[in-house]
Amino acid sequence: MVRRPGLLLAISLVAACSDDSATPRFVLPEGAATEETFYDLPFPNDLRRTEAGVLELSAFPSNALLLDQIRTASSQLDGFGLNGAMFTKFDGQLDPASLPDPATSMTETASVYLVNVDPDSPDRGARTPILTKFIADGAQTIGSDYLVARPYPGFPLDEGTTYALVITTRVKSADGSSINRASTYTSLTAAAYDPLFEYLDESGGDDRDDVASAAVFTTQQATAVVVALRKGVMAAPAPVATDIVLHTSVAPMTVFTGNYMAPNFQQGDVPYRNTPTGEIKVGSDGVAIQVRMEPLRFSLAVPTGPVPPTGFPIAIYSHGTGGDYFSGVADGTAERLALEGVATISMDQVLHGPRNPGGNPELDFFNIGNVFAARDNALQGAADAFSQMRLANGLQFDDMGRAIKFDMNRLFFFGHSQGGLTGPGFVAFEPSLKGAVLSGTGGLLYLSLLNKTDPVNFPALTEALLRDEPVDADNPSMALVQMWVDRSDPVNFAPLMVRKPAPGIQPRAIFQTEGFTDTYTPNVCIEAFATAIGGDIVQEPDAKELLGLTLRGRSIKPAPLTGNLNGTTAALAQYKQRPGSNGHFVVFDISAARQQSAKFLGTLASTGKATVVPAN
Repeated sequence: MVRRPGLLLAISLVAACSDDSATPRFVLPEGAATEETFYDLPFPNDLRRTEAGVLELSAFPSNALLLDQIRTASSQLDGFGLNGAMFTKFDGQLDPASLPDPATSMTETASVYLVNVDPDSPDRGARTPILTKFIADGAQTIGSDYLVARPYPGFPLDEGTTYALVITTRVKSADGSSINRASTYTSLTAAAYDPLFEYLDESGGDDRDDVASAAVFTTQQATAVVVALRKGVMAAPAPVATDIVLHTSVAPMTVFTGNYMAPNFQQGDVPYRNTPTGEIKVGSDGVAIQVRMEPLRFSLAVPTGPVPPTGFPIAIYSHGTGGDYFSGVADGTAERLALEGVATISMDQVLHGPRNPGGNPELDFFNIGNVFAARDNALQGAADAFSQMRLANGLQFDDMGRAIKFDMNRLFFFGHSQGGLTGPGFVAFEPSLKGAVLSGTGGLLYLSLLNKTDPVNFPALTEALLRDEPVDADNPSMALVQMWVDRSDPVNFAPLMVRKPAPGIQPRAIFQTEGFTDTYTPNVCIEAFATAIGGDIVQEPDAKELLGLTLRGRSIKPAPLTGNLNGTTAALAQYKQRPGSNGHFVVFDISAARQQSAKFLGTLASTGKATVVPAN
């Protein structure tokens, strides 16, 4: 962006700045870093990546064993987070009124903005909406006087992409004067900052002299691990159903149970108490490393009546925490789908039932005492879904003269709660999948840790573990935790479902439900996930607008709703909870939610295009 004459710059600096103007700290790392000086350089920052391209965060300030584990393990990461907060220290205070709100941060005149500066990105120059805040007295590990900027929840950054958090001289000090430019930044020659400087040197918008400081950083390749897991599942022997037993046969479905073997990719023994057990590793060939074959149970609900010529459409059902392989039958989902002509297959989720004898799945699955298991338990759940797909593909048997088989061109997914945490990787990367229903599904672990109170009070537990008060969304320790778990966080798979599918994969139909109020999957997490998907909100009696979806240009639309996004259907439906229940369970409790979720997959199965029908 065109440079201005030096004389004009000098005049403007004299007019706008004073000796009391705040200046961003920008000190280049030299020698061994220390916790005391870590935030003298804006964070995250590619100046803290090694020549090998991995992170060097050994001096990241920490008061807790949990953070010690993460900062040591972060040397495995090839880039920074997609959702975490960014930090810049100052030597004085700022005027909060000079900072942008999320909508303003997208404009050309924003005083602070987050921009894609990657020369190889098709979206170079695109801005991400951010939340900004100046904190005079903050978390123990960072201290006072810092600016924090955070991607608006539901706007994860692109993977493997270089971004710049740009702080301009339009930011004001507390006395109303423009902030000073950081002298070390203005004389910087480090190659890591070339993408920003090349962007600023183009015509239009800010030039170098408008920028007081910046953090240039490259994001990690977060979701590639699921591609490796799918390869690992496909490389294992195809699962074969054994011990198939008729459980019940009452219209509209016949229910069977059985067993099979499937690959497990987690290191060590359940329930993965000690670091680094529970970790999933990827080999040099890009294939997840299988650790063992695991015996699993399944239930199968098949619609009564004639078998279609191509077989029954089938939905993989993934239950919530505390459920089991029979939950899809017990909660009525299988029956409702059977009425639509859709079969349902389900198994025990990660660390449930015989997979974790004597364990507590409510604690063991989230396992925030072991950072590897806490991150990768959900990824094993994605691997399990790929295995279930292979099981269904090979399932053919006789039922009283009916030759039961399934149509893998009409493959769906139905995930609730924990099943919604484990399923998004499968939904994003399985080419044969056509659509999904996601209930009680949210993204962004840092927001979950701050708001989830059932079945465990996570805010209290998190505060005790991090020891970095105040523990809030702008806490730097929380940003490190989010960076670590990004490879399994559902929010990073959500954009791939409809708006930006991976190469070779078609957009899939998505119906997401939200109940008011949800204490298991906090509403802020559900709404972040919906924002990342980027669909519309169904016009229901309890529908409310979401700022994130408004920023994406979406709105509340009446049913019937079909084909509203990228050639398919993507929608969030919101319902008030049943008295005495919890919003987490509206897909089972509320008649409209039950009907609309079943009909969504039913219309997709029968017509090839999913429709959100009007609620009766």
